Amino acid sequence: MALSEDALYACYRRMEKPLYNVLYRWLWQPQECQDTIHDAFMRVWEKRARVDATRLDKLVWTTALNLARNRLRWRGLWRFAEPDEGATAADDGPLETTERWQSDQRLRAALATLPRAMRQVLLLSEFGGLGVAEIAEVLGIPTGTVGSRKHQALARLRAQLNEETR
Repeated sequence: MALSEDALYACYRRMEKPLYNVLYRWLWQPQECQDTIHDAFMRVWEKRARVDATRLDKLVWTTALNLARNRLRWRGLWRFAEPDEGATAADDGPLETTERWQSDQRLRAALATLPRAMRQVLLLSEFGGLGVAEIAEVLGIPTGTVGSRKHQALARLRAQLNEETR
């Protein structure tokens, strides 16, 4: 059975924010995250005749993560950009904007120290809102591996961030 437009739209409404949260911590550019999400849903829509609606979420996650990896590969390496004007709230003052940017930079640097496998699990869990079983399905790894990678990633991240504040 082909994927319906209503099913894809419902999936988009349900997954847009978690996808954005994860992709932003990989790409660090709001417009690029939105473009990646759009591209992922367009690719799924193009394959709608072969898509099993029960596995739609996994397909969207996998497609979006692969597109993000491709974008990072295309860049060659992560660039540390200046804060994006569009990413700040309209009523934030310069102090709040600077503090948020510094916080983002600390998080970005700490995440960059994590091995890719740990970073993926952590981002999908903490910023994507996925459970252990969902992450295991998206990444194609056992649930026990998800748990251990998340535990190790959180420990390393805490240590890195605590070391920076000293």
